[in-house]
Amino acid sequence: MPRIWADSIDLHRRQVRDAILDATAALIAERGPTSVAMSTIADRVGIGRATLYKYFPDVESILLAWHARDFGDRFAQLTDLTEDDSATLEDVVDFVRRHSARHDARGTGDVVGTVAHAIAGHRGAIPDAVERQITTALASLVGRLARQGQVRSDLPVESLARWLLHAIHAPTEIHDDALIELLADSLAPGGSPSPARRRNRAARH
Repeated sequence: MPRIWADSIDLHRRQVRDAILDATAALIAERGPTSVAMSTIADRVGIGRATLYKYFPDVESILLAWHARDFGDRFAQLTDLTEDDSATLEDVVDFVRRHSARHDARGTGDVVGTVAHAIAGHRGAIPDAVERQITTALASLVGRLARQGQVRSDLPVESLARWLLHAIHAPTEIHDDALIELLADSLAPGGSPSPARRRNRAARH
C-alpha cells in the first residue's frame, strides 16, 4: 500500500495527482515528450507503476490533465478580469506578471509550450482550442480598454492579445521589471509610457 501523504484520503489523492502532473511536465521539459514513459513518471513521483495506473491510463492522459489544470486556473482569473468593468491596462500587465512569475516559481517557464506541443502530437486540436479561448478573452479585454483610450488602437486587438499570450509563455530568464515595463509601454496609446512605468521611473529618481 502506498504511503499516505496527507491526513485525508481525498487530500492525499489530490496531492499524488498534482505530483504526477508536475513530474510529467518536468520530465518532458528535460527529456522531450518521446522520452517519457509511465515507469519514468512513477519513479520521479516515488510511487509504483500500479499506483500510477490507478490515476491515469497513459502519458497522453497525464499531459491533457496537466494542460487542463494550467489552463483552467489561468482562464478563470482572466474571465474575472474580463468581466471587471473597472479593469485597467495595469491590471492586464499585472495578470501577465503573476502568471509568468507562477511558472518561474514552479520552474516551468518553458513547460507550457513543450506540453502543448506534446499534446499536439496526439490531438492537435486541443491546445489550439485552449489557446484560442485565452486569446479571444484577452482580445475582448484589450478591445474594451482600447475603446476607453487606455490601450493603443492602431493595431488589431487580436495581435495585441497574442502578444500578451506570448509574454506569459516567454522563457523565464527574460521576465524582469524592464521587460514588464516594455510590455506595458507597447500597449499604451500613442507610444507614451504607461502610468506604472512613470511611477517606477519617479521612484528610481
